[in-house]
Amino acid sequence: MFMEHLALTYKCHSSIGNSLDLKIMMKEVLSTFVEETNAINGFFYLLDEDDLLHKYLSYDNSFEYDKEFLKSKITDYKYVKTFDLENRKVLILPLNKGILFIVYENFEVNFEYITSMFQDLIVKLNISIDACLNVQRMKNKNKILKHLTNELKEQQQKLIESDKYKTDFLANMSHELKTPLNSIIVISSIMSKNKNQKLDEEQVKNMKIINNCGNDLLLLINDILDISKIEAGEIALNLSKIDINELIEDLVNEMKPLVIEKNLVLKTNNLSKNIILLTDSHRIKQILKNLLSNAIKFTQKGMIEVILEENANDITIKVVDQGIGISEEKLKYIFERFKQADSSTTRKYGGTGLGLAISKELALLLGADIKAFSVLNKGSTFELILPKKTNIKNISDDKVIISSKDEDYGVEDIVFFDSDIKEEDTFSQKNEKILIIDSDYGSFFPIAVYLKKNDFILNYCKFIEEAKEILSSEIYELVVIYDENLNEIDDFLDYCRNKNLKFIVVSSTENKEHFLKKELVQTELLEKILSYLGK
Repeated sequence: MFMEHLALTYKCHSSIGNSLDLKIMMKEVLSTFVEETNAINGFFYLLDEDDLLHKYLSYDNSFEYDKEFLKSKITDYKYVKTFDLENRKVLILPLNKGILFIVYENFEVNFEYITSMFQDLIVKLNISIDACLNVQRMKNKNKILKHLTNELKEQQQKLIESDKYKTDFLANMSHELKTPLNSIIVISSIMSKNKNQKLDEEQVKNMKIINNCGNDLLLLINDILDISKIEAGEIALNLSKIDINELIEDLVNEMKPLVIEKNLVLKTNNLSKNIILLTDSHRIKQILKNLLSNAIKFTQKGMIEVILEENANDITIKVVDQGIGISEEKLKYIFERFKQADSSTTRKYGGTGLGLAISKELALLLGADIKAFSVLNKGSTFELILPKKTNIKNISDDKVIISSKDEDYGVEDIVFFDSDIKEEDTFSQKNEKILIIDSDYGSFFPIAVYLKKNDFILNYCKFIEEAKEILSSEIYELVVIYDENLNEIDDFLDYCRNKNLKFIVVSSTENKEHFLKKELVQTELLEKILSYLGK
């Protein structure tokens, strides 16, 4: 008898907690409890927070009892009890989150032992039911979170599409407005000059007003177009070498009439030496013109200075004014779109609040930055910080153009792209070295950028003899040769073959093995380089 009781206890104990799904777990428990103790049926009811019973599972659905009647038989939720019902005996197994009812017809069952055994199993059964319910709650929460996440993604997509429609609308509308506006500006400008003396003084004055308003509106439209292009990632950069001293001098001369008109003083301090940068002169001028226009607009009397400073890594252009200044709490929002110091500033001085936002974003695209310092009622200082090494950021390669006339620099010395590289676009083998001989920088520029992004090491030289010196002391996986201006090209190719060195010749005439016609550089050279390197 002892062994039978031990085996029964083991089977009942082992049936508990084998699944974290409550239904699966309780089905196994109920089946084991009913079958192993010679019962005829069993029911499991869950208790809710209000102590209401809810039938969850039955061993046999052929008969059942009223749940309120069953609940009335529970006098103590701590201990296993039995009661007689219609020539049957019902065992009550009270749990923290529910109640088990086991129904017997055989009165010869050892109820004393079974009651004691089930009492010992209550702790494990409570823990298992709690675990199952917690898992179910987590699943329900995850389901809700998943649903909310999907809703948020849909809303995000709708917002992106809505923003795109807004950007496209602004761009299209701006273009539509510019066409008639340009005509208005040109015609009003011509008529205001009154060359034929057909207009009286009042009419000429009105024409000048029309012309000024048209130019103001054109500036607004251009700002909206720039914002639209920045948002759409359509801003293109045209890189060329510029003299910063010369650019500032030209800009100051352009702005002098506005300064004279307001009886202000404009000072500059050009550096004694020429400072040459590879950058987009149009965008740099656009940024500085905005800073200088603001300084003139918000300064009623006093002086405006344009200060040029240089350190080891950067060139800093400061625009310092003695204008109305900006309060400390408003200063941190000054580069946000449509923001000015306050609404009264907009009403008094005009403008959209887009200029500084555009300038900041253009500066960041060029790898530069703008900083602002100001004291209310004393003036402001805006600093444009330009890196000496061009660091183009957050813009795709096809949006960058480099002037081919600038041939006295190497791409590896001046241009670094700082955009994220997708993992699938990178190569498993890195730091392979390529020697470029007498390349056309304009056409080779986008290829060089792509190769540098993927950690290829590029080196440049102008002449064959120089290339031989480099190859004699360093190992290179590939040589790319532009043959247009090179003598002794055939001897050098034999040199490469003897050293088992792969080479590609960019030729203006030939197109055969290891050769590529010059007009195919931008479309086929990159693919040929990667193919030669086994990529």
